[in-house]
Amino acid sequence: MWERQHEQAADKIYFMCSDLGGFFLKIAQLLAKPDMAPAAWVKKLVTLCDQAPATPFDAIQLVLEKELGKSIGEIFETFDEKPLGSASIAHVLQILVETLQLSKHD
Repeated sequence: MWERQHEQAADKIYFMCSDLGGFFLKIAQLLAKPDMAPAAWVKKLVTLCDQAPATPFDAIQLVLEKELGKSIGEIFETFDEKPLGSASIAHVLQILVETLQLSKHD
Protein backbone atom coordinates (compact mmCIF):
# COMPACT_ATOMS: atom_id res chain seq x y z
CA MET A 1 0.00 0.00 0.00
CA TRP A 2 2.76 2.45 0.90
CA GLU A 3 5.33 1.15 -1.59
CA ARG A 4 4.67 3.80 -4.27
CA GLN A 5 4.91 6.63 -1.72
CA HIS A 6 8.15 5.18 -0.35
CA GLU A 7 9.62 5.00 -3.88
CA GLN A 8 8.70 8.63 -4.59
CA ALA A 9 10.11 9.78 -1.27
CA ALA A 10 13.30 7.78 -1.86
CA ASP A 11 13.81 9.50 -5.23
CA LYS A 12 13.35 12.94 -3.66
CA ILE A 13 15.70 12.18 -0.78
CA TYR A 14 18.29 10.69 -3.16
CA PHE A 15 18.42 13.76 -5.41
CA MET A 16 18.29 16.24 -2.54
CA CYS A 17 21.15 14.55 -0.67
CA SER A 18 23.17 14.13 -3.89
CA ASP A 19 22.81 17.82 -4.70
CA LEU A 20 23.62 19.04 -1.18
CA GLY A 21 26.52 16.61 -0.65
CA GLY A 22 28.71 16.27 2.45
CA PHE A 23 26.67 15.91 5.63
CA PHE A 24 23.51 15.14 3.67
CA LEU A 25 25.20 12.31 1.78
CA LYS A 26 26.24 10.87 5.14
CA ILE A 27 22.63 11.02 6.38
CA ALA A 28 21.47 9.25 3.20
CA GLN A 29 24.10 6.56 3.77
CA LEU A 30 22.81 6.02 7.30
CA LEU A 31 19.25 5.76 6.01
CA ALA A 32 20.43 3.13 3.51
CA LYS A 33 20.80 0.59 6.31
CA PRO A 34 18.01 -2.03 6.12
CA ASP A 35 17.03 -1.47 9.75
CA MET A 36 16.69 2.31 9.36
CA ALA A 37 14.21 2.90 6.54
CA PRO A 38 11.66 1.28 4.23
CA ALA A 39 13.02 -1.16 1.62
CA ALA A 40 12.41 1.29 -1.26
CA TRP A 41 14.57 3.88 0.49
CA VAL A 42 17.34 1.39 1.17
CA LYS A 43 17.35 0.20 -2.45
CA LYS A 44 17.69 3.77 -3.77
CA LEU A 45 20.01 5.26 -1.13
CA VAL A 46 22.48 2.38 -0.86
CA THR A 47 24.10 3.54 -4.12
CA LEU A 48 25.26 6.68 -2.30
CA CYS A 49 27.51 4.49 -0.13
CA ASP A 50 29.99 3.90 -2.98
CA GLN A 51 28.58 5.61 -6.08
CA ALA A 52 27.94 9.15 -4.84
CA PRO A 53 28.47 12.06 -7.23
CA ALA A 54 32.22 12.55 -7.62
CA THR A 55 34.20 15.75 -7.26
CA PRO A 56 35.01 17.17 -10.71
CA PHE A 57 38.47 16.08 -11.90
CA ASP A 58 39.55 19.70 -12.46
CA ALA A 59 39.19 20.37 -8.72
CA ILE A 60 41.15 17.23 -7.81
CA GLN A 61 43.92 18.09 -10.27
CA LEU A 62 44.20 21.64 -8.93
CA VAL A 63 44.60 20.46 -5.32
CA LEU A 64 47.05 17.65 -6.16
CA GLU A 65 49.29 19.87 -8.27
CA LYS A 66 49.27 22.62 -5.65
CA GLU A 67 50.07 20.22 -2.80
CA LEU A 68 52.67 18.14 -4.68
CA GLY A 69 54.31 21.04 -6.51
CA LYS A 70 54.32 19.25 -9.88
CA SER A 71 51.87 18.46 -12.64
CA ILE A 72 50.00 15.17 -12.54
CA GLY A 73 51.83 14.05 -15.69
CA GLU A 74 55.21 14.52 -13.98
CA ILE A 75 54.28 12.43 -10.95
CA PHE A 76 51.98 9.70 -12.19
CA GLU A 77 52.49 7.32 -15.09
CA THR A 78 48.73 6.89 -15.46
CA PHE A 79 45.89 8.67 -13.71
CA ASP A 80 42.34 7.49 -14.40
CA GLU A 81 40.03 10.49 -14.03
CA LYS A 82 36.97 8.29 -13.44
CA PRO A 83 36.68 7.19 -9.80
CA LEU A 84 36.42 3.51 -8.92
CA GLY A 85 34.06 4.52 -6.13
CA SER A 86 32.94 7.66 -4.34
CA ALA A 87 31.17 8.36 -1.06
CA SER A 88 30.43 11.28 1.24
CA ILE A 89 33.98 12.42 2.07
CA ALA A 90 36.26 10.72 -0.44
CA HIS A 91 36.52 8.78 -3.63
CA VAL A 92 39.00 6.25 -4.96
CA LEU A 93 41.02 6.83 -8.11
CA GLN A 94 43.22 4.37 -9.95
CA ILE A 95 46.74 5.69 -10.57
CA LEU A 96 50.15 4.30 -11.39
CA VAL A 97 53.11 6.09 -9.84
CA GLU A 98 56.29 6.45 -11.87
CA THR A 99 59.39 4.77 -10.47
CA LEU A 100 61.33 7.37 -8.55
CA GLN A 101 65.09 7.56 -8.59
CA LEU A 102 66.20 8.62 -5.14
CA SER A 103 69.71 9.93 -4.60
CA LYS A 104 71.62 8.99 -1.48
CA HIS A 105 72.89 11.95 0.52
CA ASP A 106 76.29 11.55 2.19
